[in-house]
Amino acid sequence: MSGSPSSIYRVRQLVDHDGATVTEVAEEAESNTGYAHPKEVHNAKVRLGGIDSFWLATNVKSGKFSSPKPTVPALFPSTSSTSSLIGRAKGASRLDVASPFSNIARGTKIEGITFGNAIRVPIAIGPGSGGHERLITDLTEGKLAVDIRNTVDAIEVRPGVYMISGFVRNSNGYYGLAPDTRLRAVPTVQVTGNVGTTRLSSGLLVFGAEVKWTEPVPMDLRSEAEILASAESWLARIKKAASHSTTDGSRDVAEIFRGVVAAAVSAEERYDLESAVSVLSGRQDLLDILPDMLARHEPWQSRMRKFEAEEHDRLRSDIKAKLAVAAEEESQRIAELRQQIIDAEGRLAVISHREVLVRNETEKHDELLKEKIAEAARTVASSSVDVTQKLREEVEQLKDELSKVLASHLVEDGPSSEPHAPIEEVVTARPDAEALPKATDEQCSTVIQRLRDATGLTEGRLFALLLQSTEGVPVLVGDGSTGIAAEIVSAVGGKSAAVLFCDPTRISFADLVGDERSGFARSIEIANANPEMLVPVALCGLTNGPCEYWLPQLVEMRRIGRLPPNLALIASAGVDGLRVSVPKSVMRYLFPLSVSRRDLTDTVEYAGSWLRFTPDAARIHDAIKVLRAKSVEPVLIGRLADILSRAPVTADLTEVASILVGEQRWTAAWRDGADHELIQYFQNLEN
Repeated sequence: MSGSPSSIYRVRQLVDHDGATVTEVAEEAESNTGYAHPKEVHNAKVRLGGIDSFWLATNVKSGKFSSPKPTVPALFPSTSSTSSLIGRAKGASRLDVASPFSNIARGTKIEGITFGNAIRVPIAIGPGSGGHERLITDLTEGKLAVDIRNTVDAIEVRPGVYMISGFVRNSNGYYGLAPDTRLRAVPTVQVTGNVGTTRLSSGLLVFGAEVKWTEPVPMDLRSEAEILASAESWLARIKKAASHSTTDGSRDVAEIFRGVVAAAVSAEERYDLESAVSVLSGRQDLLDILPDMLARHEPWQSRMRKFEAEEHDRLRSDIKAKLAVAAEEESQRIAELRQQIIDAEGRLAVISHREVLVRNETEKHDELLKEKIAEAARTVASSSVDVTQKLREEVEQLKDELSKVLASHLVEDGPSSEPHAPIEEVVTARPDAEALPKATDEQCSTVIQRLRDATGLTEGRLFALLLQSTEGVPVLVGDGSTGIAAEIVSAVGGKSAAVLFCDPTRISFADLVGDERSGFARSIEIANANPEMLVPVALCGLTNGPCEYWLPQLVEMRRIGRLPPNLALIASAGVDGLRVSVPKSVMRYLFPLSVSRRDLTDTVEYAGSWLRFTPDAARIHDAIKVLRAKSVEPVLIGRLADILSRAPVTADLTEVASILVGEQRWTAAWRDGADHELIQYFQNLEN
């Protein structure tokens, strides 16, 4: 490694096609004699910068390119004063290699280095042994010299203050002020941020990085003695002008004219006057004396009193005008508010009158409704009593006739060995339900494929839906969910399936069973008569009514055997209109699945009823293996494996397991308040 990972280098010579000889600025600055070890770098970007350009190089490493040359001393002098004159004469050509350094380094074996990245940094002329005043004098005279071929970017005219414009490099190599730059108002800038600088023995300042300058500020670069002399001259001119301004007309016209000339300030003298005022304002003694001098000067005091009176009058007039405008605006606003209050009082009176009318009409309607309800209750009660009494009489009559018939048979045939059934069971007995045709495995597979095409659900989601239908209540959510639920139960159960539409009037299990059009009671009878078959029931629009009054009863009665366990429940949730939120006590029974097909493509024909899904002990291990490959809570693996083992052989266990595992996210959503995209269809509903 040659040099540090980040160092500043100076181009000393251009060699070959893309090479250059460079020296490290840090070594040159630390050396009292200005010597540094030369190194060679191959970098086209650095070469284009020309001789005496300065570069901030990063990731500096030793290179392998070098050629054997005669040995020279490790230290070599920088360009001398004589060579600087030669360099200025040849400054027009950046590719000139005829320099004193080239004569010294010719035939030398120089160490090769490489730059990871190189950024050109600005350079400035700093003060020499004579300080900043000597530098400004040389710059003013056009004799500011610097031992460098490239043009500098700035000149330090004060500590930390630089000129980046307003100077030129003459044909003889010296720097001077530009023709349009005035020494009294030179644009100066400062460096923004903390940028390190390196001062070379030749008077150059090399910045440690790219520089951002402040906005230019005019500055008087003359010496303090010159500015003081100018200030004294201005004081004399002001005194002379003041003496002529108080003339009573007895003086000579020429003297008055000279006083006017002395009081006038040209555009050229404006900068000089600003510098003089700046110097005078910094004199504390003068600042302490001026108030007393002005206090004793009667004309000045008269002018001040007159100015104060005028300002008071002006401010008073402005305040009165603003107050008048504000008062007018407030008056208009108050008038508008009064009008709004009058309008509001009128509307309130109308509303109060209407409220009285509505209250009277409501009381009349309430009384009328109460009378009609009481009359209807009396009518229903009387009719029910009559019907009940008549039914009792018929039952008693039937009992008597049956007793007579039995007595006659006992007399003729003797006592029977078999007891007869009680009369109550004969009356309440129902005919046996019809047997259901069984669908083959091929027919079930065909139905699943047609349901997939018609509903847009995958086969895995359909199998998961059917498996969950005998455990909990799977709910289809989305546009067209009601039609899809009805289509699935019709394709699987045929005429044995029931389709119930939930609404606010169905608030009990008896309301569902009493709906003859839905066929729910008949489906229960068929499920009891065919325990090995799957009897599906569609609960459409589950959130359209208060399902908490009957859904838990339905699921729990099926679980404990009061309802047939082969009764498969498939529901759909409403997506708009009047809906009722589902409480958390009911959410535990639900298993939501999203659908997105509004119109069914075709109706799937019923090919036979499906066998009830039963656990397969041989597939339990496969189900557990599939579930372990997924992120499943340990408490759920047993139950999900039991459900998954019931899946038909044609079902893809991996896809079905992915759907069933979604129960974890749903449980976390309704129990713990976690995020779920379907929770909005069950809680905090809006029309």
